[in-house]
Parts: sequence; structure tokens; C-alpha cells
Amino acid sequence: MKIDLKARLRGMYATLSLPREKMLLLFGLEGILYQFSQSVNNFGNCLYATGLGANDTQIGLVQTVPNLLALILLLPCGILSDRLKKSRTVPAACLLVMGIMYFFYGSVPLFGSLRISLFFIFLGMTVASAVLYNAQWQNFFGDVTPEDNRNSVFTFRSRIMFLIGVVTPLLCGFAMSAQQDAEGKLTVLRCFYYICGVLVLIQFFVIRRIPCPQQQAPSEKFSARLLATSIRTAFQGKYFPRFFLTGVLFYVSWQMDWSMWYIEETQYANMNEAHLSVMNASTCIAQAVSIGFFSRLSQKRSVYFTMIIVQLGYVLGSALAVFAMSPIFSDEIKPLAFILCAIVPSAMECSFNLCLVQMMLASVPRQNRSLIISLYTLVITLSNSVVPLLGVRLYTALGADWNAVVGFNGIVILMRTISLLEIIWLFVTTRKEGRLFATSPDELPAG
Repeated sequence: MKIDLKARLRGMYATLSLPREKMLLLFGLEGILYQFSQSVNNFGNCLYATGLGANDTQIGLVQTVPNLLALILLLPCGILSDRLKKSRTVPAACLLVMGIMYFFYGSVPLFGSLRISLFFIFLGMTVASAVLYNAQWQNFFGDVTPEDNRNSVFTFRSRIMFLIGVVTPLLCGFAMSAQQDAEGKLTVLRCFYYICGVLVLIQFFVIRRIPCPQQQAPSEKFSARLLATSIRTAFQGKYFPRFFLTGVLFYVSWQMDWSMWYIEETQYANMNEAHLSVMNASTCIAQAVSIGFFSRLSQKRSVYFTMIIVQLGYVLGSALAVFAMSPIFSDEIKPLAFILCAIVPSAMECSFNLCLVQMMLASVPRQNRSLIISLYTLVITLSNSVVPLLGVRLYTALGADWNAVVGFNGIVILMRTISLLEIIWLFVTTRKEGRLFATSPDELPAG
């Protein structure tokens, strides 16, 4: 009976699958629309807060507030997604909410003394919706793409997204620079947020064009006991705990220098706004160029092997950053040296998500998959809220000087080396089991 059910589900999946070319087109368009709004967020949210009159403490909350809201909603959204007929429903709802909220977000300056309070409310709604969408998109992507097309579709989508990530901040930056006063700059940002709202609503209609198979709803009603059982079952399995450890160690070691990176750029590499713009563009170009190589490597040697190369690049990147900031370079040369050295870890950034999504889909059982992915994303989002701040605190505790920079990066290199060794261990054990290209534990042969 179990074999018949699987065969029936595979038949339904094959019927619903789109031709590869149309799948590339739809996910490419979805990626363009998504990346535009995220690029505007990354470039403009702090500038928007500053234009509204936010103080330094409030600027520091720009990343914290939406992450905390996302943390609250991640598990409920995962639970809901698992109990609906289609895994597309929750990400589509996130897009609908996000698109509408952008229009309110862009209108915040109209509310006078309430502008800062409303800024954080609608910032939380837009950015948290994006975090929730990204988490549920991974489950949706696993449902609608056949395993043999998954790598090529994800690569195509990522390549286009990186190109949009180069162009969008430049457009927004040039438009703001053309304005003579703060109010004009604020108006430019408002227009870009309105455009985000329109494009996100278009994105909603795009993903509804992607056929999605129905999933079997759980027969048991949701309860705290069911949640605990699902989590316990996932971690008692053979594959998910190993991936979970790999992902968490990688993200913690990667996020450690996020805030420190800006401090190093401006205080030790002597970079100004022009240097930062050049660096942003050059690193995005490096990502767009290198993703094809990493995609082919993943297809040939597996995403586990590619992930080893990625973490090697991050270990090397930390060492190169210290080298670029060292006294052997003059103050005039340091910005160029830092930009060149940053290309190595930045080029790796295009591929780790390509690898981790496929590694996750290969380790998470289909039952309650959305819930488990939400749990994993919750942990990563929590580390994203805490670890960069811990990095700055560590730098401060070490003395907040050049020796502290060297010591801090030495600790980061150690953390990334530990993560690298764990990834190598995962690659070796997975290869021994013959699972390098498996899609999910449910599709492995018995025994």
C-alpha cells in the first residue's frame, strides 16, 4: 500500500511539473521581483530611518525588530503550511501581505509625530514577511521542481538575482544623489518602496502560475504534543541532525563578522562611500560570474563537495582581510587591497545558499517538512539577530584596536575551520552512504 501511494504521488507530480524552460522562466521572473525589493530594503532601510529622524539606538533596531517578529511567526507559519493542501499557499500569502505593507511603509512620512513608531511597525511587516516567504519558499521549491532540474533552476534564479542586486542599489543611489535636500532624498526612497509594493504583488501572481502538487494533510489535529513529536522525530532521524549541525555551525561562523566587516572597512581600510559602492558592485559581479562554476561543480561532484570549497574560501577570506588592512599597505592603497581581497569570500557567497537548500531538502523527511524547515530558519534568524552583535562585543573586549582586529579574525578563522571540518565529515559520511545526490530520506531504498 505504501509503494502504491508513492507511485500515485509521483505520477501526480509528473503531471503537474512544468517543462524545464518554463520553470526557468517563472522562477527567474520570481527571483527578479523578489531581489528588487530585498535590494531596496538592504540599501534603503537605514537611510529611510535616518531621513525620518531616527537616532543611533533606533538605527540599531532596524535589523532587530523585523527579525524578532519573524521569530515569533516562523513556527506558526510552518505548522500552518504543513496542514494546507498546497505548500504554495503560505508563501503566496506572505507576498500578498508584504506587497500591501510596502504602500503603508512608503507613506510613513505623512504621519507626522507617529512616523518613527509606524516606521518600525511597517518595517517589521515587510521584512518579516520576506523572511517568512524565504523560509516557506524552500519547501515550495522542493515540491514543484524535479530533483534533476533543481540545481539548474536554482542557479538560473540566483544568477539573475545577483545582477539585480548590482543594478538596484546603483539606481536608487544615483536617484538620491540627484536630489538637493533631505526631503527630496526621502521622496526617492518612498517611490522605490511603492515600486516594491507593485512588484511584490506581481510576484504573488507569478508563483500562482507555478503548478503545485497537493500534499497529504496530517490526520492528527495540531497540538503541543504533535509539535514536540515532530521535532523529536526529525532530530532522532539519521540525516537531519547532521545537516542541522552543519548549517548552524556555518551560519554562526559566517555571521560573526557581519557588523565587524563595516567597522573594518571604514576604520581600518579607510574606505569612503565611493569605495563602498564600488565594493558592493564588484562583489555582486563576482557572485554572478562564479555561480555558474559552482553550479557545474555541484552537478558533477555534489553540493556537499562544493560546500567544502565555499568554507575554504571563507577561511581564506578572513586571512586576506587582515592582510589588506595591515600596515604594509599605505592608507591610499588599503581600500583597493580590501576590495580585491573581499572578492574571494564574496564570490563564495553566491553558492552556499545553492548548496544548503539542496542539502536541507536531502535531509528533511517529507512529513512536516515545512515545520522542520521553519524550525531551522528560526534558529538561523535568531543567530542573525545575536551573533553579529557578539562579534562587535568580542572586538571591544579585545581592546578595539588593530591588535583586536587581528585577534578577532583569528577567532573567526578558528570558528570557520571547525565548521569546515564538520562539512568535510558530512561529505565523507554521506558519500559512504551513497546519498550525495539523494533528494530526501523518503526516496531512499529500504535498508
